[in-house]
Amino acid sequence: MSDERLREAFQWASGIVGRVTADQLDDPTRCEGWTVRMLMTHMIGAAEAFAAGVPVGDVSPQVDVKIDLAGDAWGARYDRAWPGVVEAWATADPDGSTQFPWGPTPNAIARVLLLMESAIHGSDLAAATGQDSRIPDDLAIATSELTAMLYSDPANRAGDFAPEIAVPDDASASDKAVAFLGRQP
Repeated sequence: MSDERLREAFQWASGIVGRVTADQLDDPTRCEGWTVRMLMTHMIGAAEAFAAGVPVGDVSPQVDVKIDLAGDAWGARYDRAWPGVVEAWATADPDGSTQFPWGPTPNAIARVLLLMESAIHGSDLAAATGQDSRIPDDLAIATSELTAMLYSDPANRAGDFAPEIAVPDDASASDKAVAFLGRQP
């Protein structure tokens, strides 16, 4: 995966974050039990964790969504966080690995995790705030490739994702990507 595709995922999600209004912060999202503010906190915290952790090979993306990282300037905070991830991956050893709470993960997989997070949670945020939640095709396809590899076995979902929702064979790449992770397209 190219750094440009990762940048594209963050820029797409950034546009969605930037269009969230203050009156939507307490609205529910497709992420069970999470409000719009909690989801943005997760997105910001994960990007900050990756930006800080990738250069040293140790990422702890566990974010307490009850601690507000979004504040009143959620778009600016997200936009300060994500460029650091792209920069960190630009210099990371593509053949190396990064330590996560669940164990070492090959960088070829780890670098796609934030693309997946940006695409899926960008779609979640868009759906919760009345925006177009369709993930661009190239991002949806890259997300689906990773999720099929990591989460085809229901045991690997570890409560993070609901069971897959059936969609028609001719569904869009975006609908297939979100439905695979238990979200209603």
